[in-house]
Amino acid sequence: MTTKAIAGTFVVEREIRIQAPRERVFTLLSSRETLAQWMPAAIFEARIGGDVEFRFVTDDGEKKATFGEITAYDPPSRLAFTWDFKGDSLDARTEVTIDLIAEGQATLVRLTHTGFVDQDEAAKHSEGWGYWLERLQACGEGKDPGDDASIRALRG
Repeated sequence: MTTKAIAGTFVVEREIRIQAPRERVFTLLSSRETLAQWMPAAIFEARIGGDVEFRFVTDDGEKKATFGEITAYDPPSRLAFTWDFKGDSLDARTEVTIDLIAEGQATLVRLTHTGFVDQDEAAKHSEGWGYWLERLQACGEGKDPGDDASIRALRG
């Protein structure tokens, strides 16, 4: 995990290796239903220009939603989308890019979240992405990612 500054902005970089083929991992990223197995996806329109929305419940019970638009959709190797919080702007347009790199029967997942103007926000997102990527890894490897308050709230 790294958080680094580039030209006045901060970048989050995370990697995780999943013992599953790249196509299986991409399937977990490519629809609202499969995303919602490990991350609280409320809207996911699988096409460039499609809307995305994730809904989170914080540790203190506060509900937050992110929204964005898909900027890259290239199965089974890349997905990217913009990211901001409704009603609580990050003061910058940020973008999440997820690259899937085949390594035999495994997949290296490389997540890059760019455009942060605040180092503390970048650090919070780095921690959050670590959590969500671990859940993706569990699902990709056929394991139960465990209970999550945000996903439970999304299901009603």
